[in-house]
Amino acid sequence: MTLFRVFGVAAGLYVAASIAGLPSSGVWAAEGAGGVGDSAVPAASDQVSPVPQKSVGAVVPKKRKKKKSLAKSKNVRKISPAIAETVPGKRLSLEEVLALVKANRDLSGKNLSGMSLVGVNLSKCNLKGADLSNANLERADLGEADLERANLAGANLKMVSLKLSGLAGANLENATLDGAIWQDGRICGKGSLGMCRESVPLYSAK
Repeated sequence: MTLFRVFGVAAGLYVAASIAGLPSSGVWAAEGAGGVGDSAVPAASDQVSPVPQKSVGAVVPKKRKKKKSLAKSKNVRKISPAIAETVPGKRLSLEEVLALVKANRDLSGKNLSGMSLVGVNLSKCNLKGADLSNANLERADLGEADLERANLAGANLKMVSLKLSGLAGANLENATLDGAIWQDGRICGKGSLGMCRESVPLYSAK
């Protein structure tokens, strides 16, 4: 009987010890189950995605400025090549001559030598010192133009109007003046070369 009692006591102590260890293991199991997939549990600090930072010395590309469109250049006032300063001594083109006539009628000192200016209206133009040598001015209007010291040598001045023009110091050497209207309004006769000859009527009045 004594051995049986001793065995019973030992078995009871073992069972008691086993029961005493159950709460700690149960708590561990509960904590482990609750931690998996629980949205309420905050993520660890090492699992938070880091904020991107600029690296030291990194070159940040600057935004390229867009070039102004060519359309805006239309707002800029264009200077006509004819009105712009011309190279001294350079012969002008017909386009440049007409542009200057339209702008201010100032052709003083310009090189118009050998140009074809047939029928061009140059009335009241400033042609002081202009080079019109060998130019074709047939039927052109030079009325009231200032031709002081102008070079008209060898120019074709047939039927040109020189009425009220200023010809002081002008060079008319070998200039053809047939049918031209002279300063005083008379008509230059045939064979007027370098000077205006009065036209002689074919039949004298009776």
